Amino acid sequence: MLQIKRPQLSVIIPVFNERKTVEQAVRSVYQLPVDKEIIVIDDYSTDGSRELLKKLQTELQLKLILHSQNRGKGYGVRNAAAYAKGRYLIVEDADLELDINAVPEMLNLAEKDPSIDMINGNRVLKKGKKSGLLTKLAKIITSFCTRILFGKYIEDILCSYKLCRLEKFKQLHLQSTRFGFETEWIVKALKNNWKILEYKVEYTPRLHKEGKKINLFDGFEIIWQLIKYRFSKT
Repeated sequence: MLQIKRPQLSVIIPVFNERKTVEQAVRSVYQLPVDKEIIVIDDYSTDGSRELLKKLQTELQLKLILHSQNRGKGYGVRNAAAYAKGRYLIVEDADLELDINAVPEMLNLAEKDPSIDMINGNRVLKKGKKSGLLTKLAKIITSFCTRILFGKYIEDILCSYKLCRLEKFKQLHLQSTRFGFETEWIVKALKNNWKILEYKVEYTPRLHKEGKKINLFDGFEIIWQLIKYRFSKT
């Protein structure tokens, strides 16, 4: 029987109305010097992102999932993970905020030390760049809440770069559909006593006028996620 080689890394790219940046984001992932598969989820974009991704699909050998309605980032990542075949999993947002050069280094760390369950990105502002007040407060408040509620210090629970084994990710049975997804991922990892290493990732934040989608409602949802999962049995 012919055996299909398993990729080292599954890179999931959730997309919603990212026409200006999505091609660069996808090509950057494609050029990563690691053995990988790329799974892109278009969450019912209406700005031309979907049509662009269809053109890239054949050229770059993407797995492309097209939603028939907008379902949210968390839903999209969970959907894509069901199709993933890699040994490890990471999520790459299409907004170009994070330095993708960190991904091979994070993967290398995970492979060198099997006792590490997750490499969690810790965003560090790129020199000369500025971050909004809400972004700074969100990082501080969520880190503080995590320490109070779970007794463990994670400096940046909201960073989308979270690298772990695909099998372990699936064991968490995540449920979030929007941006609370990263919070639920960290919280359930902590409740399952995962060993988490944080890795500094250079960060170039964008503003809402440039397309940033997380909002105040998502901020409240994230805090609620921390409290809810602290006292839930799952």
